[in-house]
Amino acid sequence: MSVRFRRGRLLLTTASLALGVLMPATSLANELQEQPVASTNQGVEVLVITARRRAESLQRVPIAVTALGSEQLRNEQITDLSEIAAYVPSFTYQSQNSMESEMFIRGVGTTRLNGATADPSVGTFLNEIYIGRRGSATPPLFDLERVEVLRGPQGTLYGKNVVGGAINLITAAPQDEFGAGGSVSIGNYSSLLAEGFVTGALSENLSARLSLYRERHDGFARNVIRDEELEDRDSYAGRLSLLWNASDNVRISLVADYSDDQGGGPSRNAVDDPTQPGFGFITPNIPANPRLNHSPYEQYADRTTGGLTGRMDWDLGNSTLTYLAGYRYGEASGRWTQAGAGSPPSITDSTLTQYEQYRGYTQELRLASDAGNRLRWIGGLYYLYEDIERSSRNTATSFLPGGPGSTRDSLDGDNIFIGFSETRSYAVFTEVEFDITPAVTLVVGGRYTRDEKDLQSDAIILDFGQPGDLLSPAPLQEEYSVTVGGAWSRFTPRVSLEWDVSDNLLVYASYSEGFKGAGWQGATANAVAAATAYNPEYATTYEIGLKADWFSNRLRTNLAAFYTDFSDLQVELLDDVNLTLVVANAADAVISGFEFEVQASPTDWLNLFASGSIINAEYKDYIDPLRGIDYSGNQMQRTPEYQYAVGADIRQPVGNNLELIGNINYAYQDQMYWGPNELNFEPGYGLLNARVGIGAEDGRWTLSLWGRNLTDELYRVSIIPFVGDEVSVFGAPRTYGVRLTGRF
Repeated sequence: MSVRFRRGRLLLTTASLALGVLMPATSLANELQEQPVASTNQGVEVLVITARRRAESLQRVPIAVTALGSEQLRNEQITDLSEIAAYVPSFTYQSQNSMESEMFIRGVGTTRLNGATADPSVGTFLNEIYIGRRGSATPPLFDLERVEVLRGPQGTLYGKNVVGGAINLITAAPQDEFGAGGSVSIGNYSSLLAEGFVTGALSENLSARLSLYRERHDGFARNVIRDEELEDRDSYAGRLSLLWNASDNVRISLVADYSDDQGGGPSRNAVDDPTQPGFGFITPNIPANPRLNHSPYEQYADRTTGGLTGRMDWDLGNSTLTYLAGYRYGEASGRWTQAGAGSPPSITDSTLTQYEQYRGYTQELRLASDAGNRLRWIGGLYYLYEDIERSSRNTATSFLPGGPGSTRDSLDGDNIFIGFSETRSYAVFTEVEFDITPAVTLVVGGRYTRDEKDLQSDAIILDFGQPGDLLSPAPLQEEYSVTVGGAWSRFTPRVSLEWDVSDNLLVYASYSEGFKGAGWQGATANAVAAATAYNPEYATTYEIGLKADWFSNRLRTNLAAFYTDFSDLQVELLDDVNLTLVVANAADAVISGFEFEVQASPTDWLNLFASGSIINAEYKDYIDPLRGIDYSGNQMQRTPEYQYAVGADIRQPVGNNLELIGNINYAYQDQMYWGPNELNFEPGYGLLNARVGIGAEDGRWTLSLWGRNLTDELYRVSIIPFVGDEVSVFGAPRTYGVRLTGRF
């Protein structure tokens, strides 16, 4: 039996959406995207970024931000947000399944978005358009100009106030001159990754860019019961960008994208829980192979995304008016067995079937002064409308003995939780910069945000299981239909002081605030719990930093130290009585840390790099509301005390207009706890990647061999403690292949 619920609504008027499509344009950032790199083989590369909503050198931005340029993204074959974490200090990424990715920056993140009203702690933006659902609505990464990862609260200039950090994905812009390029990579697991683009002028004032993407590989795991592949991928995507110089003062751009991704979904495999005595139900009865799954059910993970972004920049002389409009769509469905095995040996073969549809509409209007003035300012209005439909169906059977009302009864049957949510977020924001002296600048800004949320939550019992059974599968105790709503608002300021000690040395200190919105549970035992909201969480961060280039740009040292005070922290807890996940304002927290990014180019052919972080993240005043246990002083979940990455790039001419190219990088993550109780943990592990090849000195073509996780490290990206077992999802094994690139 398959159940899928849909509900349509009129989200915005046709006229409003048409205005968002016909009246957008490009910004100065898109102009600079045509030539974003200020150095080639003459010291450390300099990137132009738009972290503060204007184009400026990465080294002049008084924010802890990591930027990955287009060349690095292509060479490292980065196509997913999970692959960025290794390059960013204080950033960890785990994944429960394709719909529930888990990103943490500086100890701040969201374990799962398992409710229709839940907000992520780390915001994702595509061409400045907010993507509210990381899993169901985030497209693959391809043909990007750069990725910017901002660490800490972004409560001033960023739409949809985010508390942990922001990931900006900037797509490559159309060019006036003809250009084309692409790459094809093949490897083990029958992998194929192909990308291509073509760009050029369609008329005197109109240019376009078409980008295409294709990726597939066989499964890293297999369901031996059904003889089906898991963790495989079959994905394709496309993007069309238009850039119109409407007049000398007005530029308009339009970007449309679409993607489709299909696969067998994650494989779950139980391992013995070392924190519990003896063995669990599952591990003694299945082969100890982490790449095998023993589910009697079909499993899958399918996703479709699309979007339309428009922008207009109007140069008014002493200021620039920018109008931004966007629409993001995502639809995802997936099914997986929670225990990774049937019953027996598991006490239940509980299988989740989830569906999610996301629609988000963004409107933003802002006015910015000339960047060359002593007094500079930006201000604007922001509106976001989100419509989310989410369902989670639990189909379960158990081999345990017992009649109606027994434990077996509570583990048998079929139920579904359905949530329909609408969110309206309004904001007014401003930021003012004033040069106190030619070298010292004061920045003061703030954003007032108001979130309004409505939720219809339904729980339905589809089947009680065996004849005579009385109970629905946990956690559901009764059918219900609940309609709730609420509104929350917050003013979040930011103040910073910047000192340009010299042209190559910037020192800054800042104070910033951010908050994450409130919401309701995704799956609860009864109507009372479904109607009870959890509150927003708030963060205050103090930061000092230094950005410096030394020895004629041969050495770069970017350092940051921070202290964050959290209140009403939203923590996801496992209710092991009702077998459900509960979000509660369970804790305050204190997080402090140090981050570094170092690059060195001792010669024109060698570039060395290292980055990392040391973090002390602890809960304070934390009493578990479900069990009454005091977790105060415990280390925060998903946050290793330290992590680092080191590596080297080489580009050495070898004659005949050829050059040798190579890269090696190693990223290590220290032990981290999966939950606030400091029991289940992931040991520290490191991943080694490399590539070597040959190519034309002018970059027209390259041929290279590549490898990822070369040591075939076995590590986990998710676990669920379950009656003496840790039901685990493992990261990708060793992969390798050959890649050919070319451009014209």
